[in-house]
Amino acid sequence: MAGLGGYGIALLGAFALVTGTGPIDWLSETTDSEVELWGSQQASAQGAPTGGAGSGDLWMRHELCREWFTVELTGQMFPGVWPGEIPECATVLPAPPTLCPEGEAALDPWWRSEDLGGGAYGPWTQVGGFQCGSDILLAQVEQAWASMPIAPNTYDVQPEGGYAVAELGVNLIVDTNPRTMDVTLLGTPVTIRAVPTLYTWTNTDGTVWTSTDPGKPYADGGEPFTFPRTPEHRTTFTLTTTWRGEFTTNGGATWRDAPGTATTTSGATTVHVYNPHTHRVDCDLDGNCANGTQGGGNQKTVFDPDGDGILNYQIPDHKIDDYLTTRDAEKRWTDPERKSTE
Repeated sequence: MAGLGGYGIALLGAFALVTGTGPIDWLSETTDSEVELWGSQQASAQGAPTGGAGSGDLWMRHELCREWFTVELTGQMFPGVWPGEIPECATVLPAPPTLCPEGEAALDPWWRSEDLGGGAYGPWTQVGGFQCGSDILLAQVEQAWASMPIAPNTYDVQPEGGYAVAELGVNLIVDTNPRTMDVTLLGTPVTIRAVPTLYTWTNTDGTVWTSTDPGKPYADGGEPFTFPRTPEHRTTFTLTTTWRGEFTTNGGATWRDAPGTATTTSGATTVHVYNPHTHRVDCDLDGNCANGTQGGGNQKTVFDPDGDGILNYQIPDHKIDDYLTTRDAEKRWTDPERKSTE
């Protein structure tokens, strides 16, 4: 096995049995200081490479001894396995001096004793090399970030009534507030936050566009998305946001990047698009006509282009096709249901 930290150790395939009395939760004295034993789940949370290990296996960190790598002890090169208690070191083998950042001490390698059932455990086997605490924390952050629940963006649409004039378009303004999650990793309080970086809009007219700009209100210079001159219709917008991760271990004084990105999809918004044509009219919206008479019936407007007294954008989405078909057939649509614009 190629151990981390620059020391390669070959492992024997054979295992010697060690008999125990069941799951062990005590501290084992193996050197001048106590060595703490862990189950697989707890060891994984401490950075152990537990992939494929049994839940009842035992784990501990233990130093390497320089004399293990000579023929003085056993007459052969150390195989990476101790059938029984790991002996104390006469001389501790240090980690490579450049392994960890300056001022950070390397952590001893992990060892595993396999749960063989019936209270029996296999030999202590080295399953990794020296580690740096900062690297382990980063791996834990990556796992937490990958599983972080992120609330999708909300966004405002101007005009807000659910309609748009094609050439004036709609202005889309996205909520940019970061999402945060507080966790404790390796005993360290960590805050992870998701920061939006990219916005991808699609609509059912077949348009897709991506921007790093979340948009801003008209009053702040917002630029709308406009539509080509097409017949009156409905279009539905969908927003997908890409988020990058950051984390802090000092209450936000400094932030570091968390590996990878995440995406969310926000709720869809339907807009009724009008394409009005300029033409002269004889009567105003109140029915007062240029010839001094009172015009009969409803007057045609941008939002009621057929003058039937129905504001078209207020018709529910699931009934708009029926309405337009009925209108084009020069029949009167009488369904009283209206779409809420709140």
